[in-house]
Amino acid sequence: MKPSEHYRPDIDGLRAVSILLVVGYHMHPWMLPGGFVGVDVFFVISGFLITRILLTPGSIPLATFYARRIKRIFPALIAVLVATYAIGWFVLLPQPFRLLGENIVASALFASNLFQLGQVGYFASLAAENPLIHLWSLGVEEQFYIFWPLGLVLLRRSPYRRRYILGAILLSLVASVVLARANLNWGFYAPMPRAWELLIGGLLAEANLVRKSGSNFLGAIGLGAIVASGLLFDRSMPFPGALALVPVLGAALVIASPSAVTNRMLLSSRPAVQLGLVSYPLYLWHWPLLAYLGILRHGVPNFIEIWAAVLAAGVLSILTYRFIELPVCHRRNVAPVLSIALASIGAIGLVTIASAGFLWRFPPELQAIAAVNTEDNPAFRDHCFLEAPGSSFDASCVEPGDRPLVLLWGDSNAAALYPAVSDAARQSSFRVARFTAPGCAPILDAGRSASCAEANGKAFALIAARRPDIVVLHAMWGFDNDLKKLASTIVALRGAGVQRVVVLGPPPVWKRTLPHAIINHYRFAHELPERLAAGVSGPAEDELMANFSRSAGVDFVSLRKVLCDERQCLIRTPAGEVIATDTIHLSPGGAKLVIDVIGRDLFHGPEHQQDQRANGQGELDHFPGQAVPLDLQSEPWQCAPHRACRERFDDNERKGNARDERP
Repeated sequence: MKPSEHYRPDIDGLRAVSILLVVGYHMHPWMLPGGFVGVDVFFVISGFLITRILLTPGSIPLATFYARRIKRIFPALIAVLVATYAIGWFVLLPQPFRLLGENIVASALFASNLFQLGQVGYFASLAAENPLIHLWSLGVEEQFYIFWPLGLVLLRRSPYRRRYILGAILLSLVASVVLARANLNWGFYAPMPRAWELLIGGLLAEANLVRKSGSNFLGAIGLGAIVASGLLFDRSMPFPGALALVPVLGAALVIASPSAVTNRMLLSSRPAVQLGLVSYPLYLWHWPLLAYLGILRHGVPNFIEIWAAVLAAGVLSILTYRFIELPVCHRRNVAPVLSIALASIGAIGLVTIASAGFLWRFPPELQAIAAVNTEDNPAFRDHCFLEAPGSSFDASCVEPGDRPLVLLWGDSNAAALYPAVSDAARQSSFRVARFTAPGCAPILDAGRSASCAEANGKAFALIAARRPDIVVLHAMWGFDNDLKKLASTIVALRGAGVQRVVVLGPPPVWKRTLPHAIINHYRFAHELPERLAAGVSGPAEDELMANFSRSAGVDFVSLRKVLCDERQCLIRTPAGEVIATDTIHLSPGGAKLVIDVIGRDLFHGPEHQQDQRANGQGELDHFPGQAVPLDLQSEPWQCAPHRACRERFDDNERKGNARDERP
């Protein structure tokens, strides 16, 4: 295909920089922690090229413009959607396969970014299990392609067109800055706070700001800003917001400086141009392959496997460009056929949603495991779990009566335990109270979020008023918890008259959900095991909390030691029920199994505990804490001397779906 007179090879080279940033970030976030800015660079390029096409004298009719966009976008997208669906048929469990169908429908409607607003955030750990989450950026561009040409038509003869564009950029940028702090998902996915990035490129074309000479300095500064963003930004920062100005303005400077040395010698080089030409199919292919690799390898693929997946994506990208994109580009009147094809794929997505993910895809012995769904657990519909509809912390969360009171306080893991704790407490002549909130460890003034601080403050006030005999603290404890403030919380509980505090250790954490781990094992070994070693966290967090509890002078009961030995963890109850419904939350059967074992360590008073220590019991099995003075100046729970600390999972991957946060 002969390039047009307006063709700029350096822009294809800039595409190459963008895709290297994105793929590098998805491969190894530690290597390019800010590589996600490559998408912002793509937005600037798209805004510039589309506006230049639309404003060229004697420009094409809108119908022709949209037909060309369809020929450019749809062929590779259709191929990737078909392949992703086909792989998902064999790899995904019913619930995520249904989610894949929803993503396909959203993609067919050019609304993938809007669909993601109701899902986990782009930087959340569970996003790694969605093979089509990356199509959010395509949704933003497609919405721009639909509305921006219409806007230019309305402004074609206006003498204030440039002012309107500048005003739109300013409004969108302000929305982006505000939402980066107020609502991260909206700031990331919604078209309004993203529009300014495309409009910056549009303003370059509209105002003809491309410099023909003397732009070496600006070109180098622009390319340096993009690279620096990829190296220095990370997912903990409020992005996009004001930070996005760095890569966006950097891209604008590069586009405005075609004669710069960096553009002519680096970005216009043959390797950069060739990579830029396949950047779109490479963007589409690389993430589904990496997502499926993570699912099959329990979230811990090795270095060679990651590079093999990206190499495969590169080969598929070249084949897609050569045998799908180029032939379609030269065909006439193909836009209606492509539109029907994409609509048909969307219809397949609808059927997948209606069928709830086709459970019958699995052998009969796996169907009960494949159908496990955390949302089906009745524990999460309890009135005193703050995620349930109409939930609140009030007097109804405390069982009435005059029997001794045991109170369960913690996050969603504590909520999953509540029904089993309640049954066991009645058998031990105890009443039960519970205060549980998603993602909120029972720590006062921990500062993780305002909602957690409010919930824990209200829970503590009710605890102080009721003065329970035993308070059980349970959460997905880890190295991100503020243990100094947990120690202060324990002091406050003692000051409120609580006779006994028990820290219940964290559950084992499965990298890609326990049902996935079981089914993956069955695929390769053709057996249903009782225990598994692959894809589950080590004992580091358990040891951390055991050491802390000893220092704080409170009892510690290890949940992990009930379910795991040194190498493997139990995955099913004697009745065949899966122990955990996802990465961390115990199923009703799993919770009952655990409480049946540790109930004797929970439902007794201090006198029994002292007798048990005197007889040498409990310490070896469940690490009840030693009554030693609490010294807030020292931190013996710190993990540095322990080899197990080096075995812990990445912090954000470890969180699983207990929290929706940025990794």
